[in-house]
Amino acid sequence: MALLYRNSCKSSTTKGITVLKGLEGKSIVVTGAGAGIGAATCRRLAAEGARVVAADIDGAAAEAVAKEIGAGAVSLAADVSSPDGAAACVAAAVDAFGRLDAFHANAGVEGRAHLVAEFDLAVYEQVFAVNVRGAFLSAHAALTQLLAQGDGGGILFTTSLASLMGSPSTSVYNASKHAVHGLVRSLAKEVPPGIRVNALAPGVVDTRMMRSLEESMGTAGGTDATTLKAGLEAAVPMKRYASAEEIAATAAWILSDEVPYVHGETITVGGGLTP
Repeated sequence: MALLYRNSCKSSTTKGITVLKGLEGKSIVVTGAGAGIGAATCRRLAAEGARVVAADIDGAAAEAVAKEIGAGAVSLAADVSSPDGAAACVAAAVDAFGRLDAFHANAGVEGRAHLVAEFDLAVYEQVFAVNVRGAFLSAHAALTQLLAQGDGGGILFTTSLASLMGSPSTSVYNASKHAVHGLVRSLAKEVPPGIRVNALAPGVVDTRMMRSLEESMGTAGGTDATTLKAGLEAAVPMKRYASAEEIAATAAWILSDEVPYVHGETITVGGGLTP
């Protein structure tokens, strides 16, 4: 069951930025909002004047993000891999703010890196349940509300550079992100004008997920996490990982009115790293 936390604070701890037009006053759901890119995106959207539903399977983490933001933010404990969980995210926005303007389907899991020859069905099922089924259910719930309102909106998916390339030991994760890439391309051709559908594809980002991948990819490749991270950083032309805030800034830009003709696109943010 989804649990809603409504922030009753009268002031926000997030300093206003408001450099992107069209976000002020908008009602936006962000899933996977308890940490990393999701939490950073909630903060950036709120700083731009948007009203935010921070949704995460970890309700306490989502609540902490909403409390940090202050007024104009609510939190929700929800599992988007279930129809009820995805629908609850949209219902929370409508209940708190009267409508839904955009949905950032950011929730995702990395699973454990391993070779196809060592295929683990449990890892496959977990990754595809969240990354693929969760994306479809989120799209369905968001689109149902946006079509009912009849005045446009946006759906943004967090994919990855992994949605455009292959790499050893991460075939399950890569395949899940390839699936979402296909969903974006198809959904963009289904929706009416006024609803924009896009994907944000980060490269390596300094988050908990990358720490996990460094460990399991290192193990699968016969090395250690520190050595693997150094190799990943060296492969990026900018020679570093992105921060979650840098990815969040791009997410806010895509969801804003600054780029009304960006539709059906996968925007890569890889510091020069390309597929």
